[in-house]
Amino acid sequence: MKKLNTNQAVIVKGIAGRYSLHRYEPYFEGIAVPRGIFRKNKITPLPGDLVEYSASGDPDIPFIIEKILPRKNELKRPPMANLDILLITVSAELPVPDFYLVDRMTAYANILNIAPYILLTKTDIDDSSVAAILDNYRPAGFPIYQLGFSNEAELLRLKKDIRGEIVAFAGQSGVGKSTYLNLLFEDSLMETGELSNKAGRGKQTTRHIELFPTGISYVADTPGFQTINLAEIDITGAQFADGYPEIKKLSEYCRFNNCTHLQEPGCAVLAAGSEQINPERLKRYQFLRREIDSFYDNMY
Repeated sequence: MKKLNTNQAVIVKGIAGRYSLHRYEPYFEGIAVPRGIFRKNKITPLPGDLVEYSASGDPDIPFIIEKILPRKNELKRPPMANLDILLITVSAELPVPDFYLVDRMTAYANILNIAPYILLTKTDIDDSSVAAILDNYRPAGFPIYQLGFSNEAELLRLKKDIRGEIVAFAGQSGVGKSTYLNLLFEDSLMETGELSNKAGRGKQTTRHIELFPTGISYVADTPGFQTINLAEIDITGAQFADGYPEIKKLSEYCRFNNCTHLQEPGCAVLAAGSEQINPERLKRYQFLRREIDSFYDNMY
């Protein structure tokens, strides 16, 4: 995230037309409402938006949102803006990794210019499962963090890499999201209490999206990633293919510009070796691609 000016801040929460603003340096927090022109133009401020504000003269709502700065991305589900990093948490033991879920989330992140980081938990339990996960995602070039109770160096590396960014956790229930949420942000989350309590419930009950300042970054309390249906949020088959870095790179050498990488002759993706794209990941891509294409075919 870029450094903000003294009249700029991040929206961390919005409820009933009132928005909580926050800035780290120089420190600022306050409540604001948007100018009426926002409603007239059907513009809804979102958590994660970088905004310019001014004083309102109203002691109950001291600030007015004057302008929303250009968005890096806008998520339809969960509704927020400017997410920098999606921390996709995968267990090396139980629950058994849902590779289809990971593939959908990594593609969704890439399409929206969000960096997918894979947090591999419980790595000190099952080495064979660790190897399988690494084989699936190393060719894609995603940052992978092997987090176990004995690997403090990886946790420190992750902490450094997310500094100053807006991040969100995603993954199956029971993979250790709450554990690493607290390990990464323990001091600040213990002060707020709220996010760590939600994370420990095992069931997401939040009805709105909220960003929590953690001292080093913002962490989003974001339900919804696990249930994303890509076609229903207007992701096309071609966009989905571009969400795979290894497929996007190889597709430059396909015979046809509109190659789906399913069965076309001269497809560079189908001809690629396992060091270029994991064969099981390619099979899952093809399954999910057919699912998306079928959705659009049935619309017409």
